[in-house]
Amino acid sequence: MRPIDKSLLEQMHISEVEIQRRKEFLNLDEADLADLAALKPLINEHIEIIVEEFYERQTEIDEISLLIGDSETLQRLRSAQRQYVLDIFTGYYDAEYVNSRLRIGLVHKRIGVEPKLFLAAMRTLKEILFRVIDENLEDDQATKSAKNNLDKLMYFDITLVFDTYIDTLLNEVHSAKRRMELYARNLEEKTKELAAYAEKDALTGLFNKRGMSEALSREIRMAERRHSLVSLIYCDIDDFKQINDTHGHHKGDEILVTFGQIMRETVRSSDICCRLGGDEFCCILPDCDAKSAKTIGSKIELAFQSKYPNFSISLGVAETGDRDYLREEELLRAADAMMYRNKEARKRSAAEAASKTSAKTLPAPAQAAEKTTSSTAAQSDDH
Repeated sequence: MRPIDKSLLEQMHISEVEIQRRKEFLNLDEADLADLAALKPLINEHIEIIVEEFYERQTEIDEISLLIGDSETLQRLRSAQRQYVLDIFTGYYDAEYVNSRLRIGLVHKRIGVEPKLFLAAMRTLKEILFRVIDENLEDDQATKSAKNNLDKLMYFDITLVFDTYIDTLLNEVHSAKRRMELYARNLEEKTKELAAYAEKDALTGLFNKRGMSEALSREIRMAERRHSLVSLIYCDIDDFKQINDTHGHHKGDEILVTFGQIMRETVRSSDICCRLGGDEFCCILPDCDAKSAKTIGSKIELAFQSKYPNFSISLGVAETGDRDYLREEELLRAADAMMYRNKEARKRSAAEAASKTSAKTLPAPAQAAEKTTSSTAAQSDDH
């Protein structure tokens, strides 16, 4: 159940036993309360004078006058104060009475009446009631007893009002704490998002060079602890500058994004795909040897060529562990060097193939001329 659906008594866990205990603390017994109830006719007779004097003295205080603000509010307060005074002498000091006193504390707190102002107002009211009793009771003992009982009951009321003040303040503290905790959680999540964003490549969504560096360093340290292997695939899109120059940067960006998707879809769930910048990519493969990494690299290459038959990529693989471990930069350089060796080998192979194709497609006269030239050159060597 929500707090708003409970009475103040329920919210503050004040039971009938607690009410009786509080009365005992103040030596306020049933006989005292009965004596107060006997003064009801006297108070009813003077109630308008009591309320009038009370607010005349209260509005002389600037802080209170500013809180009241206008005549309509003053009239409502007069009516509420009139009922408050009459309730003191009703003879019913049960849970309903206590709940009404708690509500008074709640209202005073909400409208900004500070405890010092409330205490001053209670003292003013007590002085006025004491004077009415002094002026209208002839028996000195009865007057003394009435004032003593009234003093104890007003202390009883004050404790209830202050309990509400304190409870409200505690609720505000708890609420502020919850808001701060929520703010802190949101800030932490936002910080994590920003940190993740700082480690991610904006175009492909893969880890950028910074994210790759941290991930590779972390995986190597973990591999050292587990005595396992770490492999690294280094990828480069061949002639990427020419692709941009010929087909435009829009096509180049499309190829980069697609290559990033191919990497993610091809590697294992534990592998980490990264874009180092430009057309250079790498993939960190924990618990993976170079042979297995080459197999994964071949799958990436096959998927890329299937998507872009007119373009190609170069791959290099390096591993470290399970006894001696390269540092992050060393492993990266090793994979990069292997990628460039493979790229150069590909270029040489392509150049040789082109040369053979060119020789086979020469016209017959040109072939004869080439043979004649070769023969002449051989004779010249013999001489």
